[in-house]
Amino acid sequence: MLKTFVTLIFRNWWRNKTFACIAILSLTVGIAFTNMLVAFVTHEYNIEYSNPNKERIIWTMQDLPSKPGEKVAYMQSGIPDQLKEKYPEVEDYLQLNSLPVKYIEVGHQSFDPIEIINVNPSFPLFFPFELLYGSWNTFDNPRSIALSEKQAGRLFGKQNAIGKEILLGVVDFDGKVTKQVYVVNAVVKDRSQSAVNFDGLIYDPESLWGGATLLLMTQKADLKRFEAKVNEDKIQTLAGGKYFFITLDNALSTTYNQQILSFWHCRKDNLLMVGLISAILVLFIAVFNYLNMSLSRVIQQQKTLQTQKLMGATQREIRIQMFGDLFFMVIIAFLLSLLLMNDFLPIFNKIVSSGFSSSYFYSKEFFPYTVSIALFLAITASLFISLKLGRVNTDYSKTYLVKQKNRWVGVLVSVQFVIAIVLLIAMFTANSQLQLLERGGDRYRNVVELNGDKNRMIALKSAITSVSGVTGVSTSDVSLLNSWIMHADMKKEDGAEFQSAILQLSGDTGLIRVLKIEQIAGDPWINIHDKYSNAVFVNKAFVDLVAKSTQDILGEPLKKYVDSGDTLSVIAGVVSDFYINSLEEKILPVVITQSKTQGNGTASMQIRLDGSDNNKTIHDINLLWRQYLPDEYFSYTEMYETFIKRNGKIIEMTAMLRMYSIISVILICFGLFGISYYSVRQRTKEIAIRKINGAKTYQVVGLLVKPVFLWIAISSVVAIPLACVVSERWLQEFAYRIDISLYSCLGSLLLVSVVSLASVSAITWKSALSNPVDSLRR
Repeated sequence: MLKTFVTLIFRNWWRNKTFACIAILSLTVGIAFTNMLVAFVTHEYNIEYSNPNKERIIWTMQDLPSKPGEKVAYMQSGIPDQLKEKYPEVEDYLQLNSLPVKYIEVGHQSFDPIEIINVNPSFPLFFPFELLYGSWNTFDNPRSIALSEKQAGRLFGKQNAIGKEILLGVVDFDGKVTKQVYVVNAVVKDRSQSAVNFDGLIYDPESLWGGATLLLMTQKADLKRFEAKVNEDKIQTLAGGKYFFITLDNALSTTYNQQILSFWHCRKDNLLMVGLISAILVLFIAVFNYLNMSLSRVIQQQKTLQTQKLMGATQREIRIQMFGDLFFMVIIAFLLSLLLMNDFLPIFNKIVSSGFSSSYFYSKEFFPYTVSIALFLAITASLFISLKLGRVNTDYSKTYLVKQKNRWVGVLVSVQFVIAIVLLIAMFTANSQLQLLERGGDRYRNVVELNGDKNRMIALKSAITSVSGVTGVSTSDVSLLNSWIMHADMKKEDGAEFQSAILQLSGDTGLIRVLKIEQIAGDPWINIHDKYSNAVFVNKAFVDLVAKSTQDILGEPLKKYVDSGDTLSVIAGVVSDFYINSLEEKILPVVITQSKTQGNGTASMQIRLDGSDNNKTIHDINLLWRQYLPDEYFSYTEMYETFIKRNGKIIEMTAMLRMYSIISVILICFGLFGISYYSVRQRTKEIAIRKINGAKTYQVVGLLVKPVFLWIAISSVVAIPLACVVSERWLQEFAYRIDISLYSCLGSLLLVSVVSLASVSAITWKSALSNPVDSLRR
């Protein structure tokens, strides 16, 4: 019996190859990309799931002095010791701070910098990493280092790294690079789903002056009560603010706008939510295709099923056969989706900036879930269709699909169009926001930045100006995209006081030209010292904050508006605003000073390239670097890439929506092609009679295409308002944003219409051109 059922199932698939292929392909794509996103979401929300102390670990934050309402994850060294001594709820603490490294050397080979964290010896208590070699006693020596398994393999290959020396080029507070030798005393086994990402761990109490801080609380500690006690006791903060204590899980979802925590895993909740919704919507399209194709295919089999009944098959056996037919189709699609997930995982990881491996698909946290979903989908869909159409009654089937005017098909296709249009409008909106970002970052495109000894850098500047491909060079005291932010008291023209963060930039006479900063008032940048011995430029945001006009503020002393101890500087010019950080943050007021040409310490150099052959130009600059700074490691930063990374949310969201909107349109094409194929086969004789009675080819095609455009029109009424609401909510997160464009809505409708017309016309045009006599003879 089973062999007969299987034979009949595969025979029916072969007879209806078009329907079977479209259904399986749609389900495969839908299940694969949905599972991939669900796997990513579960992976992110299970960070530190294996940590036995996860519920006891809390993350400390405090008020940011210059921005009321904003918080910073920081605690000064010494404060955690006070908390541990004073409050019995605190069992231990852990502070983490990145060690700024410019380069590393192993033997005589240099490598790019790696992520090294300065931590307390309590690190293993907070995060249960296992050691491959060595022991945690490495923290007893400030010149010992524990390397990650990955970095140990990268630096030493298959050799045992224990006892090996690593030379680090450590950047101090003034930007000077000092060489420090560390000995490897432990190798840490890589641990998936960790909240802390590192390449190396050290414990140097002299340089651990503070940083991100975690507390290990007792089992029954009341977090709100503890927070209230700490603030009542006036434990020291940055500027008299308050402390805030949140759970480890909430710390992973917190956005840190005012600081860089490169070692901390930041969960992208908005991206996860939008991506998950997009994936589920795509799965809906795939399931609808499967249902439509299955309904069409089963109706085609009515005569075969009727024959089986005449030959003795019972209604129960026919329903079992139909159930098995549809059930196996879902299972095959599920198995194919596993292969597709593995193939597309590298692309997916690149889109969402993740690094989870394909092994997670088969882990105990995810695989049982996805198998359950596949079985649920297979059983419910198969039961629905087999029970609905298992009556083996030709008249019933005609009533169900033909006499009911394909209402079921129309509803499913309309929902598919709603999903596709919403995703497309959201994608076009995100793409427009991305274009705004790229326009704002154009000033950094083809600009690289170097860091080194100031006097040597100034000498190097003269040589670099003659390098082919270099169009401009500027030097500054600090890296421009990582300049100092001063928290200062400010005054408006009417005397009203307020606090604000002020970005402090400095550069030589070439700064304005190299960064293409537009000057809107005042003396030329290169001549500002001709009139004032201590002159500065400010940006438009500064002028607006102090409620002055761009012309009236010229010649005013800076101390009139900023209480910073600078009593000499005079405002000599105003420049337009320009982006440095994320578009989610408002542009800070900026004070730009012209740096001295000589002096001790380090300096940064910004070099604008012409873009014709940047690799060759950088190679030539590297050769000059070896002449002027032979004892310093050559490395450079592409300023455009740094700026773009600070806006990763826009890029990832755009890429995610682009991927799923394209998939939705492709799946709709599959579905429309299959539905049109079925419709043409059902109406072959009707088309022939219409042609005999004088109908033109375009009239026949229009007759078959008309329902599709009706479905699109109905869908757009629902999709456009829904897409606008969703897109507007997302755009509200940005301080600088685009408006939802009418062209995005019209473009989405046009794209869906054109693609749908092409899909339907591919089969209907052929039928309309066929000989009506041959069609009537069939």
